[in-house]
Amino acid sequence: MHLKSDKKISCIDGGNLELLPTPAYSVQLNRVYFNIFKNKKLLPLKSDIPRRIEFLSYTSSNFDGEDVYFETKLSLEKNHFRKFLPSEIDLRIKAFESDFTFGNQIVMERMASMARRFSEWTIAEQIIDSELDDGDIVIKDGSLQTAHVNENKYVERVFEKAKKKGVIFIGLSKTSRLTTNTQLSLVASIQQLAEENDIPYNEWCYYPIAEGRKTKLEQKVLIMIVKLSRNADTPYRFEILKEQSDNMSEKEILKIVSYIADYSRDLSLPGYPYGLIDAHLWARVKKEEINSYQTVLKSEISRLNLWKKVKSYINAINTHDKLDLL
Repeated sequence: MHLKSDKKISCIDGGNLELLPTPAYSVQLNRVYFNIFKNKKLLPLKSDIPRRIEFLSYTSSNFDGEDVYFETKLSLEKNHFRKFLPSEIDLRIKAFESDFTFGNQIVMERMASMARRFSEWTIAEQIIDSELDDGDIVIKDGSLQTAHVNENKYVERVFEKAKKKGVIFIGLSKTSRLTTNTQLSLVASIQQLAEENDIPYNEWCYYPIAEGRKTKLEQKVLIMIVKLSRNADTPYRFEILKEQSDNMSEKEILKIVSYIADYSRDLSLPGYPYGLIDAHLWARVKKEEINSYQTVLKSEISRLNLWKKVKSYINAINTHDKLDLL
């Protein structure tokens, strides 16, 4: 049974795609989008926060003495939107921090995604501050786990604001790499357990996930596995701020899950909140739409008489793309 609520539900998602790849730098097109629903109707905004922000980021590796740093610069068509984006200072990361190494290879793609990921947190903070009230819900696409150096500063600021205003902060992951102690998929294992025991409910949630030793993430969030529709193909990983869930009864937690299940009956993807479907569609960057951006960039690079040099950098890593065209 779905419980209905007159509380507002805001969903946030972001996307990014590389425009010009080289070993030394990456130019990315980034988008962040959010919506706010009440009684299943899209609400107009009270503040000047843009529903969707689109910006370019330029991530490069640079030497500072003996150390190598990755830096990211941001560029927006509407510069007054910059107040909604993270500080470029926080996007400067020492190259050999453990978060960014895989053996001796630096993962440029991961560093280049920082601008988009940090922007999701800055937008979430603005939404909580200006648009939401006590008892309202924010659902962020993906885990609430921090993945980058300096990200924790943004996350803590958002969490503190959510707790202060009584806004319930939730993370819902489209995919999950959680495994059991036998290295099987945790989500698939719980789904199989429900089917084998003929669970008599159309929607269900399973928690707590972890017992005993707690990781830093599990100290901050309550991790659940939820199935939000009888027609859902798969359950999802679902997280609530632990400081908030600790002050709720089990009945109150189940009410929140049920409220979100009531928004998860869209036939295009049963069991997944419609607000997140909408956010994904508006935030994603599709490969077929980046050609115009690449044309503008290449034109400007050529105007500066730098295309020959830049092209040699691009050719160093684009053989895979040429093979795909064969």
